[in-house]
Amino acid sequence: MNPWLVELERIDWTAYECLCGVSGHVGRDLQQIILAQSVAEMRGASLDGHVEDNSVVADVAAPAVGVIMAALQENLASNVRNKLMVTLVRVVVGEASEDVSAAIHEHVRDGLWTIYGEATRGATEIAIDILECVEHDQARLEYFRNALQPRLEKRRKQ
Repeated sequence: MNPWLVELERIDWTAYECLCGVSGHVGRDLQQIILAQSVAEMRGASLDGHVEDNSVVADVAAPAVGVIMAALQENLASNVRNKLMVTLVRVVVGEASEDVSAAIHEHVRDGLWTIYGEATRGATEIAIDILECVEHDQARLEYFRNALQPRLEKRRKQ
C-alpha cells in the first residue's frame, strides 16, 4: 500500500467543489494521473481547470496537494512527476483564499525536503519557484540556489 493512496482514500472528495462546478471527481483524476505510466494512461484525467485555472485556486487544491506531496515520494513516471510538479507550482503561487493558501503551503512545508530533492534531480526551476513561496529559511534556499546554479545553466542551454 502506498501512503499517497491512503491519504487519497482518507479524503471525502465530494465535500470539495472544484472549478468545473462538479464535486467528487478530483480524487479519481488524481489517482489515475499518479498511477499512469504514460501520457495515454492519463488521458481523460486532469487537474487543470479543476484544482487551478488561470492562477485561480480551488478549495479542493489543499487536499490534492497533500496527496501530491505523498505521491512525489514514489517512483513515478517522469511525465506524471512533471505534471504533479507543474500543478504544485500553480497552486502554490496561485490566488486562493487565505485558509486554502495556508493549507497548501503547510502541506508543502511538511514535505519540504521532497521539493529540495526535486530541485537537485528533477524540475529544478519549478522546485525553486515553489521553495521561494514556502521556505522560511531563506539562507538555506539561497545556498541551495547557488549550489544548483550550474544545473540551472546547463538546463537553460538545452
